[in-house]
Amino acid sequence: MENILAVLLTCLAVARAYPMGALIPVGVCITMTPNSASHNATTQAINTTPYTLTAVGPMYWYGQGVTVSITGPAFKGFMIQARSTNASVTTSLGSWTTTADTVAHTDCNALVHYNNSEKTNLTVTWMPPSMDKGTVQFMATVVQSKQMFWVGHVATQTLVYNATSAVTTTAAPAGTTVSSGNVCFMSSILMFAVLLICGMQMTSVV
Repeated sequence: MENILAVLLTCLAVARAYPMGALIPVGVCITMTPNSASHNATTQAINTTPYTLTAVGPMYWYGQGVTVSITGPAFKGFMIQARSTNASVTTSLGSWTTTADTVAHTDCNALVHYNNSEKTNLTVTWMPPSMDKGTVQFMATVVQSKQMFWVGHVATQTLVYNATSAVTTTAAPAGTTVSSGNVCFMSSILMFAVLLICGMQMTSVV
């Protein structure tokens, strides 16, 4: 009995962790098409979608979250990825900050829904990678029902890497500043120390 309960609990955990299908094939990470075993319909034409995918840009850098939103009528499921605009790069980029209604899908490096309850105006945060990955765009699949979903939403706002902000963020922790007054004060102390040492050496020579 205990073994059966353990198996049931494991299956439940897997089902909740992978809301777009208990087992998501590797190809789905690229096509972003819902699991055919759960959705017995073909994707709708993207030009008929009632949803809009937006991202706050136009730059990204490590340590600074980027706000991404899906707006439109109520929907039950979604999958969002950040990708390079270079078509030869098929792996998704960065990571996602999860909420009570979302979960990070590690296999696809995507953010997906935690449950199939109705959602509206979803806003999430994408965390950029630590290195320049070129121009980044956001893509999404939105599921309104098992028979109605749209694949291929692309945010109109693309993001480019901001090397200056990345260097600043890495070099100086947030909230730390060095004012010109502090620099002058430190320089004065250093000069005084040099003069003091020189004076001691001259005294010893005499």
